[in-house]
This record gives sequence, C-alpha cells and structure tokens, in this order.
Amino acid sequence: MAGPLSTVVNNPVDSTAAAQEVTLDGSQESAAQDLWRRTVERLRGRLSRHTFQTYFEPIRAHALSADTLVLSHSSRFMIDWVRDNLLDILVADVESEASAPLKVDFIVREREDLHSHEAPAPVVQPLPQPMRIEPPPATRPLNINPKYTFDSFVVGPSNQFAVAACTAVANAPGKHYNPLFLYGGVGLGKTHLVHAVGNHALKTNPHCQVVYLSSEAFTNDLIHALEQHRMPEFRARYREKCDVLLLDDIQFLGNKKQTMEEFFHTFNALHEAGKQIFVTSDKLPSEIEGFEERLRSRFQWGLIADIQQPEVETRVAILKRKANQDGIALTDDVALFLGTHIRSNVRELEGSLIRLSAFASLTHTAITVELARDVLKNVLVVRGDKPDVDAIIKIVSEAMQVKPHDIKGDRRQQGIARARQVAMYLTRKVTALSFPAIGERFGGKDHSTVINAVERVEELMQEDQELRSTVESLHRRLGG
Repeated sequence: MAGPLSTVVNNPVDSTAAAQEVTLDGSQESAAQDLWRRTVERLRGRLSRHTFQTYFEPIRAHALSADTLVLSHSSRFMIDWVRDNLLDILVADVESEASAPLKVDFIVREREDLHSHEAPAPVVQPLPQPMRIEPPPATRPLNINPKYTFDSFVVGPSNQFAVAACTAVANAPGKHYNPLFLYGGVGLGKTHLVHAVGNHALKTNPHCQVVYLSSEAFTNDLIHALEQHRMPEFRARYREKCDVLLLDDIQFLGNKKQTMEEFFHTFNALHEAGKQIFVTSDKLPSEIEGFEERLRSRFQWGLIADIQQPEVETRVAILKRKANQDGIALTDDVALFLGTHIRSNVRELEGSLIRLSAFASLTHTAITVELARDVLKNVLVVRGDKPDVDAIIKIVSEAMQVKPHDIKGDRRQQGIARARQVAMYLTRKVTALSFPAIGERFGGKDHSTVINAVERVEELMQEDQELRSTVESLHRRLGG
C-alpha cells in the first residue's frame, strides 16, 4: 500500500488537487488498480522486455478520479524518466483501456519506515541479473543501487577529477578527502558516483556500515524521531552505526535550522571518529542559500570537487554504453547525431535514447538519424537560434500536460495558470522580448501579468524542488 502522498510530479505545484486523491474510497482505489492492471498488460505486449521491466513494472496504481489516474513509484528519479521520455506512450494506453480521456499524475511512494527490518524498494529497478549486495548484519536496510558502479560510469575530461576523488574515498573511507563535497548541475552523474562509492566500500568490506539518503529523507527522519521521541535512536543511526555517510542534494538543508543543527553535530561526530562523509550539491557551499557558515567551513576541511557537462565524445560514449547495456541497436551516426545535438545533461541524453528506442520498438522501425530528428524534435532545439514563443509554449504544454491554447487563454485553473507562468518565465529567459511583447504573444496579457509570473516562478523555484527541476530541465531544452 502506498504511504502518504508526498509529491505530485506531473504537475509539481498542484499539491491541493493531488492531496484530495488521498481521501478517495476503496472502490475508487480498486478501480485504479483494475485500470492499471489492464494497462500493464497492454504495455507488456507493446514494449521491449527491458523497457517494460525497468520503467513500468515498479509503478503502482494509487487512485482514480473522473479525469485523472494517479500512479506511484518509490523513486522520484524514475518518475522523472517516465514523465520526460515515455509519458505519451503511457497516457495513450491508459486512455485506450479507460475508453475515455484521462490525465496521468505521479506521486512518490514513501519507502519502508527507517526502523523497519524489511528492505525498502530499490531506488531504481535493477537490470536483469544485477549484482546482489547483502546488507551488513545489525544495520538498517540499504538504499544503495547495485547498478551504479564505477565500472558503469563513463569517464571523460569533464568528470575525471570527480571520479578520481570518489575512487580514493571508496578505496579508503575516512582516510582521504574527508569530507568530500561533489557539486554540479542536474543529471551529470553525482548520484551515480555516490552509489558507486557505497557499492565499492561494501564490496571491499561487507561489514562496512554505509548509510545513503537524500537530505530530504534526513529531514523527514529527524521530524519522525522528534515526533516519536526517538532522538537517541536517530543520533545513534547516523553517528554511531555509520562508517560512511552518503548524503545527496545537501543544498535542500538550507534554511532548515534544526536539521542543519543535527547535521552539524553528526558531521563532527563522524569526522572525529574518522568516518567518511560524502555529500553532493548542485552548487558550491558558499552559494547555498540559508546554509550556516559553520557548515560551509567544515567542507573546507576536505575536498570540494566539481562535475561538469560532458563533452561530445563523452556523450557519444555514454550513449553507446547505454545502448549496449539495454540491447538497443544504435549506429555510430545516430549516436554522434544525438551526442552533438543534446548537450544539457546525461539524464536527458539517456532519456532521449530510451524514448527513441521505445518509439522504434512500437512502430517496428530501425533507429536512424531521420527518425531521431522527428521523434526528438522538441529536444533537439536548433543551436544558435532562439526558440520562438510558440515553440516554448508547445514544450511547456507537453511537459506540464496542458493544452497550448489554454496557456494563451484566460482559464485560471491552478495547473493551467502555473504552466502559463512557467512559459512566460522561460520566454523572458531565452528570448529578447520585452514584458509587453511577451504579454501580447500570450493572448494580449498586460505586461504586469508577465512581471508577476516571472517573479512568482522565481519565488516558487526556491520553495519547490520538483518545480525547479522541471523549469531547469525545460530551460536546458530551450538552449538555456
């Protein structure tokens, strides 16, 4: 059974509407499960075995309303993959089985309670016959993904320094570069390297107590401990029963005073005991808003390394390895075409390959440059040219599941209004148009409406991790 609803991914800001789904009765939940069961069988028959098992099999039905099917997955990362690359296929099959138009929303399914002895759902559905890693005795279950190893990471000039630092840490936890602070943009491989360190440390020493979690999970665990009066257990878990602490996306601790206080003392306890601390962030410690100075100074004790966008040669190598891994027939000319025209990050690069492979599988066609150019036309923004307003609206409408004419219209439904604000924000960022000119192209809106939209999106991006991820992804697609 899914845990409490925590994040609406498909429309990250429409939390009110999604929260209402939690109150649906058992018959509606049963209807959702029945619809999803039929959809799964349709997908299973149309997709390759790997695509189905990796991206659709772990999904569960959560709720069904008059116009929306809510699905859940334990991994936000995998939800992003499906939403960005396979959502049109999913929606088409859902609507075919329902015999009616339906929207598809996602929520993040909570993992098992941290005090449970049952193993949580994996971060990513592993590939067939993955390496098995048994958790060390007397420790909490691991969230380490066995798929992410140093061997499966493509090394190039953009990331070789980061890989070297991570390898040194994995070979001798607590001895070199402690703490290790790795920063870089979204989708460049930070999380892969964090898991690789954990996997290597466990392979070298199966009794090593590795704790991996996101800063959001750390915060939630702290809240749970405070509510249940179990702070001694919380502190023991992260300070005494931990040899390697792997904390992802530490920037989200910013402005969380009590969480930073606990992490500060956890940091001190681990460092004094010679235990390894490895954190990732999308920005330098000095650039994290609301981050305490004493924490910034602590990270100066070790090594701060960055990971950059991969060069075209590295991007091609990543694509070829991914294709070989997934059994995708990818020719050199297609790999070079994709590697040349998709420059944003590794996640979108691999996502484009998955989308292209799924389309080729469904239509029984070979993967060619012409097919790639047609299927990925919304990703392959012409370099050197700024997209026009209509192109921006089209890309935003597809990503946020609203109709282009609604974005230009006057409807104030929350999901439509938010998509309109995002489209206005991106238009301001990637074009040279003035506020009045933007308003005119959005159905004759006043310039003050555009100014308010830009300011509102900037404000929300500081508060809402999912919205920020969506906007940044769209900005990169548009050549930003």
